[in-house]
Amino acid sequence: MNVRQIEAFQAVMASGSVTRAGERLSISQPAVSQLIAQFERSCGFRLFNRQGSKITPTREAEALYNEVQRMFIGVGQIARVATALRDQNWGSVSLGAFPAIARRVLPEIVWSFCEAHPDTRFRLESMRSRSLIDAVAAQHVDFGLSILPGDRPEVISAHLHRLRGVCILPAGHHLADRRTIHAHDLADEDFVSLGPQDHSRFMIDRVFDELKVARRSRIEAGQSETAFSFVAAKAGVAVVDPISAFNNDDPRIVVRRFEPAVEFDIWLIRPKAARSFNLVDSFVSFTLERLDLFASTLNAA
Repeated sequence: MNVRQIEAFQAVMASGSVTRAGERLSISQPAVSQLIAQFERSCGFRLFNRQGSKITPTREAEALYNEVQRMFIGVGQIARVATALRDQNWGSVSLGAFPAIARRVLPEIVWSFCEAHPDTRFRLESMRSRSLIDAVAAQHVDFGLSILPGDRPEVISAHLHRLRGVCILPAGHHLADRRTIHAHDLADEDFVSLGPQDHSRFMIDRVFDELKVARRSRIEAGQSETAFSFVAAKAGVAVVDPISAFNNDDPRIVVRRFEPAVEFDIWLIRPKAARSFNLVDSFVSFTLERLDLFASTLNAA
């Protein structure tokens, strides 16, 4: 018993004729008859009753045909999945990203890709860069976007972009009319700091420490989104990454350029030992193209 014999049997049952089965398979009528005879010998029972040129399937053939049909449906599904894999239209992708980009930028990128690639599934996790690097190293996610380069031998890091931090102030603040806020301008101002676990906190503090500018830092916010809420409540001013401030539509907050530059890097983190997967590679390329456009918009602001 082989696949060609099963194909001949399926074609005869579906078409009701040896001649039409031959046309469907692009082989001669005698070749179909020979395949059917071989298949009957393999099965050990008769599949068709023959009356001249007319053939009628036996009850055994009808029972067997139901199983053959299920097999062909499975083969068809395999073919469809293979085609979808080739076209990057099937499969799952998992990624981790630092909170600001996970909330503000990636959802639109992921959904745009989903719309163009049906039958794909995504898992997006928001996590701090240290945890993200560990997750990529352990291959819990396919790749990550981090503000820090990977410091583990299991990952590969590629620098993508460098963005300038911004100053956010309450609307109506006495500095809000300025286009650029210098660190000296914030001397003795109420200041909302990021939490000590946030790498950005150290970069921002270093700027003020080097210039010997004293602030009134009474509030710490675990994430930049929380810092926005405090600034909106007029608890103080803050310096944050530009992604968090992108398309700010809160009338209680104004966003201004900050000097001297506090620079935020974006790194692509991928596992070194991961096997290549076309869908992941395609989505990474798609994401990097969108991030290029996004970074150009931010840097032009």
